[in-house]
Amino acid sequence: MCSVDNTKRIATFLEVPLGKVGYNAEKILTRTISAQEPSISGFSSIIQSLIRESKKSSVRQAHSDFETECQILQWLDYAVLFVAPSNKDKHTAKILLDELNFYLQSRSYLVNDTLSVADVVVFHTIHETMANLQPLEKENFLNVSRWFHHLQQLGEVRQGKNLLNFSTLQLLGWATGTHT
Repeated sequence: MCSVDNTKRIATFLEVPLGKVGYNAEKILTRTISAQEPSISGFSSIIQSLIRESKKSSVRQAHSDFETECQILQWLDYAVLFVAPSNKDKHTAKILLDELNFYLQSRSYLVNDTLSVADVVVFHTIHETMANLQPLEKENFLNVSRWFHHLQQLGEVRQGKNLLNFSTLQLLGWATGTHT
């Protein structure tokens, strides 16, 4: 979900002070840094401003290439338009997970071959959907499960969120007749 909590976690990953974040009168996520500066509204716009302010070398390196920067921005929009709604609707979640599973079939990360802000944003946005999956459902989305499990092992990404179980050993109790 594109929430205050996830925005705080992404700011922490980017090593940027967030300022004040909340919802405005129209229930749109808004960031205020100071009374002298205009506020920024919308999850994607807030994350883009945090990226510009970040001094983290891995972030600076990713945004030195225009094509990579555009891909990261596309994933921010994807998180807002497709991933966040999947937390509320199981049918939408299945479609999203199918698409993401196909995309991650030959990739370890969403953009290029290294961790980027895109991975962190989608990870936090999809966390609720992944937490609601049963073990057998997680096996249906092996590539997403692999990607998610890898990212949750990185402390700078997970930031204290609950570790989700991706072990197939848990299935032994569910389907003892199919395992020998």
